[in-house]
Order: sequence, then structure tokens, then C-alpha cells
Amino acid sequence: MPKHSKHRRGPSRRRVAVLGLAFAATASGAAAWAAPSQPTEPVIVDSLTVTPTATGADSPVTASVRLHATKQTSVQALTVAVRSADGRNYDFRGAIPATLGSTPRTFTPETRTFPAGTYTYFVAYESNNRWHNLKPIGTFTAGSSTPAPAPSPSATASPTPTASSSASPTATPTPTPTPTATPTPTGSPTSSPFATPTPTASPTGTASPTASPSPSTGSAAAPLGIPGSWRQVFADEFNDSTLDATKWNPNWFGCATCITPPVNGAESAAYAPSQVSESGGSLHLTAAQKPATVNGKTYQYTSGLVNTNGKAQFTYGAFESRIYLPAAGPDVANWPAFWTDGQNWPADGELDVMEGLSGQACYHFHSPSGGPGGCASGNYTGWHTFGAEWAPGSVTYYYDGVKVGQITSGITSSPMYVILNNAVYASGPTATPADMQVDYVRVWQH
Repeated sequence: MPKHSKHRRGPSRRRVAVLGLAFAATASGAAAWAAPSQPTEPVIVDSLTVTPTATGADSPVTASVRLHATKQTSVQALTVAVRSADGRNYDFRGAIPATLGSTPRTFTPETRTFPAGTYTYFVAYESNNRWHNLKPIGTFTAGSSTPAPAPSPSATASPTPTASSSASPTATPTPTPTPTATPTPTGSPTSSPFATPTPTASPTGTASPTASPSPSTGSAAAPLGIPGSWRQVFADEFNDSTLDATKWNPNWFGCATCITPPVNGAESAAYAPSQVSESGGSLHLTAAQKPATVNGKTYQYTSGLVNTNGKAQFTYGAFESRIYLPAAGPDVANWPAFWTDGQNWPADGELDVMEGLSGQACYHFHSPSGGPGGCASGNYTGWHTFGAEWAPGSVTYYYDGVKVGQITSGITSSPMYVILNNAVYASGPTATPADMQVDYVRVWQH
């Protein structure tokens, strides 16, 4: 991995600052309704249970699925989809990519709660950017709501943005030095969400999850582990079936359907809206070995990036995201990152909450005075919560609610916008296709 931090915008790339706040919003429709599977459906649900089937409102509900496939099938996302009587989405969180085969496997998503009402549930999976909804279909109730007919499935597919090549900014970010690398993480991945003792083989070149989607311990009321009194000023829970265009741009600077060049000259992937999707309660930024030519240069890979530039930016606050980091063996694969950037780099600053460098989860703060930072010890593949508190004169970093570092030099005060991307650096731990998933992004201020 190069001795510089994640993403640098060249100093000549200046954008007009757009002030304002985006308010927390929860959308609907993660897994699209579709007609029950035809007999040719390769994925078979052997059993599906939701317990309890009658519970109080906002009481924990657990789902469990046992399934297999008649032929080896790569799944981009697997979830237990839930719909209220009026068709709203309440999918169980913890959608994961997987490879299914003839050996039955058990999938248990995260336990969650439901408001009072009657619900329909079924297994749904995404393959080749298309949702498949499976039988059986069950129902359960929460609270004392009077049962109402569940909506009938329709043949609507989950839409995927279309990418097209077009002109994009020509400025190239200039890499800057980072501190000496910290020791290689120790520890081992957590157990797989599948309960099968013998794992099913993955296709060649596909990264299998090495950590299970653990229950989210973050709260919308306050950032995980960060002390103080907070008010939420921005959030996206990614519960819809398409990216919220009022909050996010689906690539680096360019039109909404353009393929754009990498942020940093050391990256090997262009960015395309086609690699950005929302399903199963998560944002998906997928890196794939799909060559793309932008401004006369061909990149070996194409991947996904979203940012709030021109839609929401902030000065100070707590930034938090729960992210699934793909793995290459025991290491974080590729160059995934959760970060913020100002309009004029490096004068306005850059706050790297988390970036995968040489297989580790690292943090930095860039300004005209340098780019100090470090890497957290331990294994951060799979689901983890990454946060940072940006205050006057300091940034403190929290991984899974535990303080992992603090930077007190060169801290700027200009507004910054939020960025998430799954970059590829071909000389580091690389795995494609690789799905960087984002459960939520939240921003708080005092």
C-alpha cells in the first residue's frame, strides 16, 4: 500500500460550498416485491421461522432460514424481507453476500423490533442485480393491531442506476504522506452468519464474508461510545430500494449517470453509479473487475462511491457509520473508506474516519500541516461501527464504541461533506467482486 492516506483532492479542485443540513429520514422498500418464485428458481427455502409470531409492539423478533440451491448460486444480498399491511419495508437487518450450494445452510439475521401491526415475511435475495422473492410467505403480528390483508406481490424489480461514460473532472488528487504503518492487526474473524459446519466454496476471485453481521449497538439518539449531549442533524438508514438523491451523489464529481475517474492516482478503479445500489437495509458499493475508460485512460476495475457534496456538509460533530468491510483472507480487502472532505483540499481539511490500508482499519486527518493518524489493532473485516468526534482542535476516533486514537494537530474548521467508497488498490489485499455494505450513516452535533 502506498505511504499516503486514502483520498486527496488536488488543491486546484475548488467547489462552491453549499451550506445546509439534511434531516434524518427513513425510507422504505429495501427488497422489491416480486411474484413468488417459479419452479426453475435455483434457491430453495427448506424452512423459515419468525418467533414469536405474536408479540408486543417494539418487542424483539427473531428470524431463521434454512435453505439450499439446486446449483451453485452467488448471492449479492440475502435477507428476510418484511412488509407491513400497507406495503412498507421492515426487513431484518444483516443482509449478506454468500454462495449457496446443495448443502443446506442456516441464516439468522439480526433480531429487530416492529411497531404495532400485521406483517408478511419471506426470504429475498439479490443476484445479477435482480431481486428474487421466495416461498413460503408467512405472517405475524406485533402489538394489538387488528390483522389486515397483506399486500399482493407485484412483478416490480429492484432498480439499478445506469452508468454511461461522459466527461468528468480532469484534476488529479495529489497523494500526501501518512505516518509510519502500525503493527499488523492480530485477532481472528468472528463466526459466519451461516450455521453450517462445512462452508460452501466461493467462486474464484470472490471474497467471502469473514465476520458475521453482529447486532447493531448504535443508537439513533447518540453516537456509539462518544460521550456528550447530541442532536442528530443528518441520517440515512438505507432502507429504500434506491439511493436517496436528495442526500447523495452516486459517484465522484460528475453527472448522476457518468463514470468518473478515481479520487486518488494510486487507485485502480473508476467509479460508476451502476456499482451503487440499495437493498436489504444496506447501501452496497461493489468493486468488480469491469474495465472502464475515462478521459482516455482505462482502469481495470469499476467500483462504487457516494458523497453528500452540494447536499449536506458540517463543521464539527460526531460522524458514525456501521459498515461491512469485505475481506481478502484475514485482511480488509481493497481500499474502502468512510471520510469527510472540504471544498479546497488540503486547506479545508480531510477527516478519514476509517480507511482500509494494507489490510488494516486506519484513521487520519489531513491539512496543510500534514496528515497524522494511525491504524487500530484487531480484525475489522465484516460488520463494525466506525465513528469520530470532530471538535475545535481535536478529532477523536471510535471503533465499535471504543476510543482508538486522537489527533490534535492541524485540525481545520471549514465545512466538510461525507464520502463512502470502495476503492481498489491492486498492489494491496485485493478481492473482486467485493461488496462494501453500509447499514447507516448518522451525523450529530451539540
